Amino acid sequence: MSDEWTDVPLQLTNSYLPQSYDLSLKIDHAKPNFQGQLRIPLAQNRSYTGDSDSAFSFSLHAHKLVITSAALTTNDNEDEKLKISYDRAHQRAVFSSEKVLSGSQLSISFVGLITSIKTFHDETYGLFKTNYSDSVTGRSDNHVIATHTQPFGCRMIFPVVDELISKVPITLSVTAKSLFKVVSNAPLDSVNVVDMTEYSVFKFKQTPPIAPSVFGFVVGDLEKVESSGSPVPVRAFVTKGDLSYALYALKIATRLLPVFENVLGVKYPMEKLDIVTLPFLSDAVMENWGMITAIKDTVYLDESSAPAEAKAHVRQLIAHQLTHQWIGNLISVDEWKYTWLIEAFATFVGNYVLSIAAIEVSDKSDYDSSKLAALQDFMDADCFINQLIPSFHEHMNLLKVNQSSKTSTIFERNFYDKGMILLNMIASLFKLESTEQDFSSFFKAFAHVLMKFEHKTVKPFEFWNVLNEHTSYELLTFIHSWTRYTGYPYLKVKLVTNKIVVEQNRFLFNENAEDLQLENNPYHVPLALKVKSDNGQVRVANLMLTDRSMELDIPPAQFLSLNADNQFYYKTIYAPELQEVILENVLSNSYSSLDLVGMIKDYGKVLGQPLPKQDAALFAENQLSFLMRLCDQLANESLNTDFEVLKCALGYIEIINAIFVHFTEYTKFQKWLDALAVKLFKKIAFWEDSVLSLESGEYNKVEFEVRNIVLQLAIRNKEAQNICRKLYKNLMSSGVTQKFVPKELYSLVFNVTMATANMTEYKQILSLVKNGDVSFLKHTNGTASEIQTAAVSSLSFCQKKDLLSKTLHFVNNNIDSKMIELALIGFKYKPEAEFKLIIWTWYKTNYDGWVKRSLRKGSDWSKQIGITVSNITRLVLGEVMQYKREEALRFVSEKCKSLPPHQLQEKFLEVEAENDEKVRIAEYYDKIM
Repeated sequence: MSDEWTDVPLQLTNSYLPQSYDLSLKIDHAKPNFQGQLRIPLAQNRSYTGDSDSAFSFSLHAHKLVITSAALTTNDNEDEKLKISYDRAHQRAVFSSEKVLSGSQLSISFVGLITSIKTFHDETYGLFKTNYSDSVTGRSDNHVIATHTQPFGCRMIFPVVDELISKVPITLSVTAKSLFKVVSNAPLDSVNVVDMTEYSVFKFKQTPPIAPSVFGFVVGDLEKVESSGSPVPVRAFVTKGDLSYALYALKIATRLLPVFENVLGVKYPMEKLDIVTLPFLSDAVMENWGMITAIKDTVYLDESSAPAEAKAHVRQLIAHQLTHQWIGNLISVDEWKYTWLIEAFATFVGNYVLSIAAIEVSDKSDYDSSKLAALQDFMDADCFINQLIPSFHEHMNLLKVNQSSKTSTIFERNFYDKGMILLNMIASLFKLESTEQDFSSFFKAFAHVLMKFEHKTVKPFEFWNVLNEHTSYELLTFIHSWTRYTGYPYLKVKLVTNKIVVEQNRFLFNENAEDLQLENNPYHVPLALKVKSDNGQVRVANLMLTDRSMELDIPPAQFLSLNADNQFYYKTIYAPELQEVILENVLSNSYSSLDLVGMIKDYGKVLGQPLPKQDAALFAENQLSFLMRLCDQLANESLNTDFEVLKCALGYIEIINAIFVHFTEYTKFQKWLDALAVKLFKKIAFWEDSVLSLESGEYNKVEFEVRNIVLQLAIRNKEAQNICRKLYKNLMSSGVTQKFVPKELYSLVFNVTMATANMTEYKQILSLVKNGDVSFLKHTNGTASEIQTAAVSSLSFCQKKDLLSKTLHFVNNNIDSKMIELALIGFKYKPEAEFKLIIWTWYKTNYDGWVKRSLRKGSDWSKQIGITVSNITRLVLGEVMQYKREEALRFVSEKCKSLPPHQLQEKFLEVEAENDEKVRIAEYYDKIM
């Protein structure tokens, strides 16, 4: 189908519109076709502008259906047989007469196709069937027939106006095998056995007005379980023998349903909720109204043994699908180009409801930090001029939707992710204005959207118009700004004649919008200004920056920061004078965890950027100095310990350390780092009680990630080394000590142990690399591969040269093994020239042999050698050999001439480009140290 395909809506071209559908289907699982009868009450189309005196013609979408008969019941109560023709290019059936007719009901008989699904590669669309092996008998003679109608699959089930703007009730009856379970959107109304047959007629109640894309039913060999104690029946229909694996999903749906009603302010709009698991489903999950279908592996788990991550996935999936029951099903948008918005709503609302329900503590405790992490991750991608993410407006204009489109071709991850950021900003505006601690004010306003547009199809601006009535912000212009403009701004906060001035510009990584002559329109930026009043109270001022700059009428001494709790989509850089104020306020615990993490992330991203033409003093070494001084403050005993903040800050310190160790005279920074590590080692404390005496897998994951970093940074401290040795003993003798060692500590356990290892300890760790059997490690939560990866990654952290030689020999002998290059990582953290010379000499000695072996054709191990050599080259030439750059250049030149083409030059150029930022950061060294 051409990209230029357009389909004028039948809602406009038909002189009549369906008032409802009364659909009867006869389905035999053993046959490739099904039979259907359809009655459609008709009403005059008020939007029709054609000739009312022309011969009768009425169109419905129909694809892979054969219409066997059609008749119009006229206003005189006579049946007029209609001519049937097909407009296959537009997947339509046309019902016509040569007469001018006025009708009240259309009756259609038809035959449709049941697609047989055998593998995961087969597309489930329209009506499809499959068989499956049950988990009780293992027999594969169990059958399931199911529907998948989104976006345009309903027309493969019955003739219909298959458009989002057409929402009318549907009454369904299915004739199928009596032993089958039959489920649909509405509750089952009656079951009547067909005399002298093995079939029954399953008749369902009428649905509310429903979009064709969320209509559906399932027929087959299924088992049912129903939740108890719920005002709304909540049931699961599952493949045979698997009831116990669906209980967790059923429990979550039952627990969440009343919370959704409370948050959204509107009762659940259907009479029941079903979760139906299927052996196959191309989109994995489908939010049919009142009947969620899901491929079984996405929801099945054993609650007693499933890992926390698997249970979190099921909770989030159920919450997402429940949101759709209101947003997407009760109210719908009128075009598929708005899919990003509806899907973003589903996750944004679903995650918020999970945080309110707090079924698991982590759903509430991790809610804000997870949102911030997602926002910052997307910012890291949304700032490249050569990998530009278009604006929402551009995306919707570029998106081609036609009748061959599927959900997977319409859905685009970038706009779903950014859509959640936009919704979070909108909700945060309501939160700021109300001074509430949650989004309840936003959802109170959104309840008006749900009530005003229930059972309707609307455009998004109609959502925003209703919300705009409940806020003092110019919400429409705010949304226009963030949907029309690409990327995001960064804000410079300066002192000009003792006045705070905020200026915004578009942020581009390693580029400048003005230099590139790119659009640099001012966004509508909520400042969310955090200030400290005269009495010491912290409050957030409600200001919107709509121009290039703004002067703030606030004394610098009362200023804390912009973007309180990092709720909004921009970065902020502060003048040195304001940094002093910020650092002072850090010690008084004036900032939230989100404030500090956002601040660190902002500086970390801008660090190493080319200097702008204006306000250069805010950048370069000023940024690095601020990060280092902030870390010093975080290590202060008077400050509350916040592991989320420490994890973020130390992550950047590790990166800076890896740069300085190869690009500078490292000694001064090493002294500062050693002092910081020791202060943090003492500050977070409780090493004996919280770490060495841990007996179970219940612990704070982030805390142990921080402890892992701190101990590795404190590698030269005797006390820290002692803790690491005890941890190593606990891990290797876990069956005896009965102490639990979390997988978050693997790298420090092996790296620090290896740093002071003797030959016996070296061989012990090497044996873990060689031998995949680690069953003797009883009390830990890591997998065998995680332990092996940590062990192999530690092999070059040893300081003894004879052990390093063994590591290099081991790598050379196993050069065709996957990920063997990890054994060289320790060289990245050795500043001494003698160690750089060791790996450089080894690399040069073996390089020719590796390359020649990698170029042998037709061998998998040759390909693997090529991958390994490429990765080793990045390590050696990219970092270790920065102190001998000229020699490295000569080596590359010589090997490009003496060896067959093997992309060494290209690899070196890539590494050089990657090192540009590192070199800029290294240039700050002398000024800050």
